[in-house]
Amino acid sequence: MIKLVGFIYAVLFVSLTAHATSISVLKGDNFRKDQGYRSTRTTMTVENFAVWDYGTVFFYYDITEPTGRDQGPDYYSNQFFGGVSPTFSLSKLTGKSFNYGIMRDLSIRVEFENGSAAGSSNFQNYFYGLQADLAVPGFDFFSFNTVARDNPRVHGVGVQFGMFWQATQEFGPKSRFKFTGFLATSPWDGNNNNKGYAPLDVKGRFLTTQPQFLYDLGYALHGKKDKLEVGFEYGYFLNRFQFHRKDEKSLQAMVKMSF
Repeated sequence: MIKLVGFIYAVLFVSLTAHATSISVLKGDNFRKDQGYRSTRTTMTVENFAVWDYGTVFFYYDITEPTGRDQGPDYYSNQFFGGVSPTFSLSKLTGKSFNYGIMRDLSIRVEFENGSAAGSSNFQNYFYGLQADLAVPGFDFFSFNTVARDNPRVHGVGVQFGMFWQATQEFGPKSRFKFTGFLATSPWDGNNNNKGYAPLDVKGRFLTTQPQFLYDLGYALHGKKDKLEVGFEYGYFLNRFQFHRKDEKSLQAMVKMSF
């Protein structure tokens, strides 16, 4: 599976036609202290969104306490979590229109996700399914996906639903705001039998959403859009990392630089 994923991404890389990269720094508190990090933490996020001949590619990675030196057993700096998700537009692949009602396109979506698991062991998940790009009034983009969630550590394959969105509003000269984010939830993630590991939710259920509210500071100061943004991100997690009743709510200040 890993070799196949690597081949797909190599093909996509050489066919990219446009891309945008950003680096964000977030600082917040009220995090759980039993996940390998402190209640207050700093996170650096690297993102890249690219367009290729038959769809898009999104790459992201979060690095927790990127300048920290904790090595456990209570805290682990430099934890990471992220993934790569290409889409394959069915309208571009087939030459037929998938524009129906508010749906503008339908794509095949695959994703490889991995993380450092509290500094003690790595994990990975695989996703494959469909993504619908929707025309929602007031939004720059809005997409909904339904994918199979393949966790190699549990028996069977689960299901996951997700949304991505962005809305931009301008108020007067050089006053620009952005509301963006994502939501992912799974009502069932294979046979996640918690008799073997009691802290896990028996069905692997979880909900994660991280909306961001940003002010385009670079546009206000220099007239350049989407280069320097400041604001905050609110993280809301039910059964975080699929641990039963390990919920988390956190507010983080955020600075985002795009290139």
